Amino acid sequence: MIQEPYGTFPAAEVKKEGVKFGIYLGIISLVISIVSMYVLMNSANFKTSSMVTGGLTLILMIALSAYFAVSLRKAAGGFWNFSQALKNIFIMLAIAVVISTVGGALFNLINPEPQQVIFDKTINMTIETMESVGADDDLIDKQVADLEKTRDELRTFSVGQTLKGLGVSLIMYFVFALILAAILKRERPAFLNVSNTGNDATPVQEDGNG
Repeated sequence: MIQEPYGTFPAAEVKKEGVKFGIYLGIISLVISIVSMYVLMNSANFKTSSMVTGGLTLILMIALSAYFAVSLRKAAGGFWNFSQALKNIFIMLAIAVVISTVGGALFNLINPEPQQVIFDKTINMTIETMESVGADDDLIDKQVADLEKTRDELRTFSVGQTLKGLGVSLIMYFVFALILAAILKRERPAFLNVSNTGNDATPVQEDGNG
């Protein structure tokens, strides 16, 4: 009876897969974001549409991220520790964030109308919501002024603003990567006992009793 390693961790291959999945996820995220903007821009009931599209987008992105993370673990042979899981999942998510953030900023620069219409609808919805709960006029004016300032800043492409948004997104996705890594970590058994009988090899996992 001999002992053989229970597979090896192909770090380079997993990293390559992580980059590929990150590109896929980033493109999907960008497309979903653009489609959502057009849905909201043409929606008669903005409040309901924003909740529905926001919820569906969140669920879909979580599901896709988890699916690609599981695929990464399979590329690693089915096993990785927490550190390996975190590193590879975060690389994948970071690439996705960069693609979706930069792509979204460029899209809004080329075609600013959807985002501007959505901001105008958001301002109107904010006013209606705050008035319905009896908010003070000064508070409503301040909130509207802040939204209008943000809307005006987004009318022009700003490298600083894009990097700021990217930094915030990376922090959020790092926390998400921590959660996925904690859920998907699976330690690799050190060795596999292999019994050789003629030409057949029957693998038996070592039970640790020597």
